[in-house]
Amino acid sequence: MNAGAHQSCTANILFDTQIVTLGGDLAILTPDQLGYGYRTSLLQKQAKLVTQATLQLEPGYSKTEVMTTTAEHRAQRQATQPYHLPSCGSVFRNPSAYSAAWLIEQTGLKGYRIGDAEVAHRHANFILNCGRAKAGDIWRLIHHIQEQVEIKWQVKLIPEVKIWGDFSQL
Repeated sequence: MNAGAHQSCTANILFDTQIVTLGGDLAILTPDQLGYGYRTSLLQKQAKLVTQATLQLEPGYSKTEVMTTTAEHRAQRQATQPYHLPSCGSVFRNPSAYSAAWLIEQTGLKGYRIGDAEVAHRHANFILNCGRAKAGDIWRLIHHIQEQVEIKWQVKLIPEVKIWGDFSQL
């Protein structure tokens, strides 16, 4: 899906990837062939499984520099994101004008719960499992957030997470 953070993403460092199709065929694809965009790639739209990836990292950094930068990023995340309860990370893609977290927070949804699924107080783009949240609770909370943000801001939040299954009847 072209995961990313700190002004970088998978596409920036990917050299090539080996995929297998549903028919069992192997192929090597380059980033150009994968149609990367913000939190998306052709891999999400086509039935292919990644079995290997070759990454091209930037040379010239010492082990100390890498460890220091990694520690700084970890500390920043722990200070701004909820790590005390299970979550799937950021739920929505950031729209162009404002961050999803800002829109959710300004809509007044921090702490809003459905069952044991809760919009995190620390970072509103996280949905926490506060005990025994069921997939249907999380699915309903995602849709509630989308509806409320769209009513207030006329912005449709697009989930960044992949939802497998049909929860509409839950």
